[in-house]
Amino acid sequence: MDYEEFEHSTEEKVKRWWDENGKGLIGAVVVGIAAVFGWDQYQKNDLAQSEAVSAQFQNLLEERLALPYDASEEERSEVFELAKNLRADHAGSSYAVYADMMMAKLAVESKDFALAESHLKQAFQDAPTSELKQLANLRLAQVLYAQNKDDDALALLPADQEGAYGARGLELRADILLAKGDKAEARSTYENAIAQAGMSGLPVDVLELKRNDLNEVVTAETIN
Repeated sequence: MDYEEFEHSTEEKVKRWWDENGKGLIGAVVVGIAAVFGWDQYQKNDLAQSEAVSAQFQNLLEERLALPYDASEEERSEVFELAKNLRADHAGSSYAVYADMMMAKLAVESKDFALAESHLKQAFQDAPTSELKQLANLRLAQVLYAQNKDDDALALLPADQEGAYGARGLELRADILLAKGDKAEARSTYENAIAQAGMSGLPVDVLELKRNDLNEVVTAETIN
């Protein structure tokens, strides 16, 4: 599972929604974000966000998505400051949670995993719904895995994961188990991830490829 690809696709969905709907529906911006992320239990104060914060959020999205793949540290720092300001100006809101997640992604791109870890823990703490908490938890596990903290990452990824990000969590759990050499458990976990993805209508091609490759390895080892 590629952390940056997963994050970027999420940001693209938010930006696409905004371009299509947000500019003419400022008062409903949080409803749209909820539709993208699966956040379905927003408080009334989130639904009454001002035009100013909506414009601030739009600017952050546009600047983030405009960053080139090979952006300089200075360019990333400028976007990081925009996210930091959004979080400071609207602490306790859903915007602040998104800002923390964006700062974590920028930190990962700068190889500052400790900073990313800190922002994701904050996002998890402040997330208003179980689904958003699951997303923050998944990204935190990815960051821990990137630092070779396999056991810490596994502790965040139970074998019975369900929900909006259950399949992705199971895939990551299987990846880590395989890296640790536990092939039997990894294969079983890939199977569970395939089942979860199927029930959620998600593509299973990559999961099946990983499972099949592992089957071939296990078969070859058995023959030898």
